[in-house]
Amino acid sequence: MHDITTRPRTVGLRTAIMVAIGQVPAQVKTHALGQLTEAYEAASRYVGATDYDHDRMEDLHEQVCSWEATARRSGATTSEIRAAKTAGGVRAAAEQ
Repeated sequence: MHDITTRPRTVGLRTAIMVAIGQVPAQVKTHALGQLTEAYEAASRYVGATDYDHDRMEDLHEQVCSWEATARRSGATTSEIRAAKTAGGVRAAAEQ
């Protein structure tokens, strides 16, 4: 006869969930660095705008600071943050 258990087999599911949860900080960091690059690019482009508005620039600066803080909380190093900002500045300069 077969040994029948009434307990559900959740060991594999638990392992999969724990692995997925473990990957979240790295995914958040990657996303935040990408958003930081885009926000810095937008702010860099706007500095040279002919219709410059201090309120708009303040909003862009706030976005940069917010994404930088999110990246830092997610484990990004200072050099990773600097690289993201540099990439945004380079992309903005290439468009002008």
